[in-house]
Amino acid sequence: MTELRSFLLSNQQGDEVCITNYGARIVQWHTLVEDEERNIVLGYSKLADYLDDAAHLGAIVGPYANRIGHSHVNINDQQMQLASNEGLNHLHGGPNALSHVLWQLEAQEAQFISFSYRCEDGFNGYPGPIHFKVDYQLTEESELKITLSATAEQATIVGPTSHAYFNLAGVEHNANEHLLHINAQYYTDLDDKMIPTGDILPVAGSRYDFTKPRILKHDDERDQIDLNFVINQRDDWQAVLISPDKKLQLHVQSSYPGLQIYTGDHLSGKFSPRQGICLEPQYFPDSPNQREFPFQLTTPEQPFRQEIVYQLVKILQTAGDKNKHAEDG
Repeated sequence: MTELRSFLLSNQQGDEVCITNYGARIVQWHTLVEDEERNIVLGYSKLADYLDDAAHLGAIVGPYANRIGHSHVNINDQQMQLASNEGLNHLHGGPNALSHVLWQLEAQEAQFISFSYRCEDGFNGYPGPIHFKVDYQLTEESELKITLSATAEQATIVGPTSHAYFNLAGVEHNANEHLLHINAQYYTDLDDKMIPTGDILPVAGSRYDFTKPRILKHDDERDQIDLNFVINQRDDWQAVLISPDKKLQLHVQSSYPGLQIYTGDHLSGKFSPRQGICLEPQYFPDSPNQREFPFQLTTPEQPFRQEIVYQLVKILQTAGDKNKHAEDG
C-alpha cells in the first residue's frame, strides 16, 4: 500500500474517528454533545497537507517520543548516535520518522484498525530492524484504545506515543478555559534546551500543580506548558480534560509512567497557538540517558507493548445542575 488513505471507525454513541495511514494519524474525532456534533481533534482538511506538517498533528511519533539530549544513548556499553532534528537534540524519532511515513494496513473492521511499519537497522541511528504495530479500537463506551507494540532484532530504544491535539470545545475555537486535572504530584525538571536535568520535583507550590482541576488561561504565562508529569502509579488514570462549557470530559489512561502536557503554544500556519492541547502518555524524556527514570530496552527476548486509552464522558446538564464536580475544581 503506497497511497495516502483515510479510514473511519464509528460506534452507536455518535463517535466517528478518522485515521490516515500516513503517520497512523488521528485526523478527526466527531462526537455528539446534546445532539450537536463536535470535532475534538485538530487535523487538516486535505490529507496532502500532512506531508509538510511540522506539528505532528494526530500522529504516532517515535521510535522514541519526546527528546533525547545530544541525540545519543548508551546501549549495552555501546554509544549510539541518533539523528538530530532540534538543535543538538533528537525529537520524536528524528526527521521523517514514524509520523511521516506510510504505514501498512494490517486489519480493518467497523470499530478496529491495525497498521504496521518496519524501521530498518540504522533508521535515524536506531539499532534494528524494528517492527512496529499500532491498533486503534473504538468502543461503545466512547473509548479510543491505542495499543502500541514493537519487536526488534537487536537491543534498541522504543517508546512511541500519540500526538493528538484535543479541543473539547470544537476545533474551530481556541482551547482556552479548559479545565485540566492531572494525577501527578511530581514533574521532571528541564534545562533551557528542554532536556531533563534528572531532578524530579514536586508540583506543590509550583505553576504545574493540577492535583485539583484548574482552568487553563491564555493570558497567564504559567499555563504555557510543555512538560512531563510523573503519574501516580497507584491509580488507573492519568488526567482529565474538561470542556469550557463543562459538557464534555476526556479521560486519559495508560500503562506508561509519564504524561506530556503541551498546550499548543507553538502551533502556526493553518492553526493558531493554543488551538489544541496534547496529552501524551510516554516514558520520561531522555529516559535512556537518565538512570533514575523508568525505561526498558526493547530486545528480541523482551518486546515492547504499551496501551493508551482516551475516553469521552458526556455530562448532561440542566439549569440546576452545571456539573458541580468540575466547577468545584
